[in-house]
Amino acid sequence: MVRRLFSTAVLSFIGAVTLQAQVGTGSLRGTITDKESGEPLPFVNVVVDNKGTQAAGGTSDFDGKYDIKPIPPGTYSVIVSYVGYQPQRQEGVVINSNKITFLDIQLTSGIELTEFEVVQYTVPLIDKDGGASGGTVTREDIARMPGRSAASIATTVGGTSDAGTGGGISIRGARSENTYYYIDGVKVPAGAGTGLPKSAIEEVQVITGGVPANYGDVTGGLVNITTRGPSRTFFGGVDYLTSGYKVGEDITDIYGLDKFAFNQLEASLSGPIFFQKDSVGNKTKPLMGFFLSGQFTNVQDGGPLYTGDLRVKPEVRDELLANPLQIRDLAGSDAVVYSSDYLRESDIETLKTRQNAARTSYLAAGKLDITTTPTINLTFGGSVDYDDR
Repeated sequence: MVRRLFSTAVLSFIGAVTLQAQVGTGSLRGTITDKESGEPLPFVNVVVDNKGTQAAGGTSDFDGKYDIKPIPPGTYSVIVSYVGYQPQRQEGVVINSNKITFLDIQLTSGIELTEFEVVQYTVPLIDKDGGASGGTVTREDIARMPGRSAASIATTVGGTSDAGTGGGISIRGARSENTYYYIDGVKVPAGAGTGLPKSAIEEVQVITGGVPANYGDVTGGLVNITTRGPSRTFFGGVDYLTSGYKVGEDITDIYGLDKFAFNQLEASLSGPIFFQKDSVGNKTKPLMGFFLSGQFTNVQDGGPLYTGDLRVKPEVRDELLANPLQIRDLAGSDAVVYSSDYLRESDIETLKTRQNAARTSYLAAGKLDITTTPTINLTFGGSVDYDDR
């Protein structure tokens, strides 16, 4: 039996004012103008909102330009407000790792100023940022994919493929050991890099070429994984997948759709712990939140043979163990021979799965966010990958 235990602990510190560049974060950039005249608007307030929690913010300069960074990858609402203009809310703005999202905004004056103008963000067909080649898979895309691991999600990007039985990822034909893995900006071993529950993944970015300098020396490519963070409101979910069951002690007691007998249970939970309160005791924004996700997987045979596997019947095996040798008359004289030399076809049975091929794995990931000041957020995170075969 081989037991492997990979654990990754991540401690990251984010200062929205003093820290201007981080591995694995993105930025939002654009110009704010008057919708009628086209004149740039200075000192416009821009807030990047994550379900009621301010993730980042900034203001436009004299030319109406703004640049907000660092922003953790994810999907946000961008709230823009300016004196004398109708406030605007851009929904579904996608921020990717190591990418600049461009968002130009036009504000309308002389309208009812108490209501937000809601605009749905659309992803541009052409990426003006350019930069590294590769691709990014967001949480919305991940939810629609059949793959259950970061590795299977990464292989959907062009130039990336499964390295084979070793379980690694090959990028542009390079060896799997030349693929580097990052979780929330921290480099981790290859095994730990793909050992995350699906519900814990916010984004998977694959860089196949033009690797940014902040990642260091990469000879193949890299997979940058961003985990989900806490939410202002409680949410969670449970998924269960199965293709068969082992209902008894013996390996022949497998019933279901196939010979794999695959079973997987995954659950996640997120929400706030403490809120900041105003002068009258009403909750305003969360000061501490958590996200937890876990996955249990059991499969009786990851690669069953089409023709099945052969074994000696249990009762015959017990007899062989009790009497491994016997005396027989050979050429007119007694001789000691192995009892196994005289097995018949009726002593052999065909199994649906291979023996000693069962595998059980446990995956877990978690995050704890603590807001210490309006511009500083502490994030504690970790993941565990345990495999028993």
